[in-house]
Amino acid sequence: MSILNPFRVKPDLHEDSDLSGPFLFLMAFGLFQLLAGKLHFGIILGWVTVSALFLYVVFNMLAGRNGNLDLYRCLSLIGYCMLPIVILSALSLFVPQGGGVILGVTGVFVIWSTRVCTRLLVELASCGDEHRGLIAYACFLIYVLFSLLVVF
Repeated sequence: MSILNPFRVKPDLHEDSDLSGPFLFLMAFGLFQLLAGKLHFGIILGWVTVSALFLYVVFNMLAGRNGNLDLYRCLSLIGYCMLPIVILSALSLFVPQGGGVILGVTGVFVIWSTRVCTRLLVELASCGDEHRGLIAYACFLIYVLFSLLVVF
C-alpha cells in the first residue's frame, strides 16, 4: 500500500526485504504482456536482475564506504516499485496503442515508479540524501526501460 501513494512513502515497511511480492508483481507484468500478445517473461526477469545490479553498483559507488545497500534489498525495492508499471501494463490493454494517450499515461506511471523507488532508496540507505538526483536518474532509466516493453 505504501507504493500506491507516491507522496507518502513509509520506508519502515520495507526494512525487511523479501522477494515474494516482487516476484508476483513481475509475473503479473508478464501475464499482462502475454494478454497483449507479447511473450516477455525471460526478458523481464533478466532486465530486473541487470537493473538491480546496475542500481546496486551506482548507489554504492555514490555512497563510498558508507554504503549499506545490499543487492537483495535493491532487488526487492526494484520489484516492489514495479507496481505502477504493472498497473500501466494492465491499463494498456484498454488504451489504443501508438497514440499520444499511451505515451502520456506511460510518462505519469514512470515518474510515479521513479519517485517511489528514489524515496525508498534514500530513506532506507543512510547516505543517499546528497545524491538524490543521481539515484532518481538511475531509477528513471530502469523504469523507462520496462515501460518500453509496454508501449512497443
